Amino acid sequence: MTLKARIWTDASQYAALTALIGTSPFRLFDQRLPQGVAFPAVVMESVASPHEYVAGGQMPTSFTRMQFRIYGTGNDSENAALVGDTLIAFFSTFDGPGTGAPTLPNYVVGDRDMGIAQTDPMTYMRLIDMRIFSNEFATT
Repeated sequence: MTLKARIWTDASQYAALTALIGTSPFRLFDQRLPQGVAFPAVVMESVASPHEYVAGGQMPTSFTRMQFRIYGTGNDSENAALVGDTLIAFFSTFDGPGTGAPTLPNYVVGDRDMGIAQTDPMTYMRLIDMRIFSNEFATT
């Protein structure tokens, strides 16, 4: 199972997140935001996935950089910030390598407020850049 699929599967079971972005549909999307989707919603993108090597070859574990674009609701950035904080809390429990040890080092390496000024009212956003410890050879 890919890292994105594991994130989607585990995040869809994280009650605090589903309370914010729904369950049917669960509004965590890969690469792009579907047209007409309700907000709040999250789009995840893989930014970089460099391999780690030792003398014997490629290691199964490494860090993958993922970005999460959060589209909020309301007339200020509070909703997008709440979804972002909840997503960060989810990653403190996420087991990327699939070892059964959920508190492995997932780091926020960037966190910024954004907005789409062309919408009326403005769509408030948050962009979270995560460094996720993962095992690309994991099957669960």
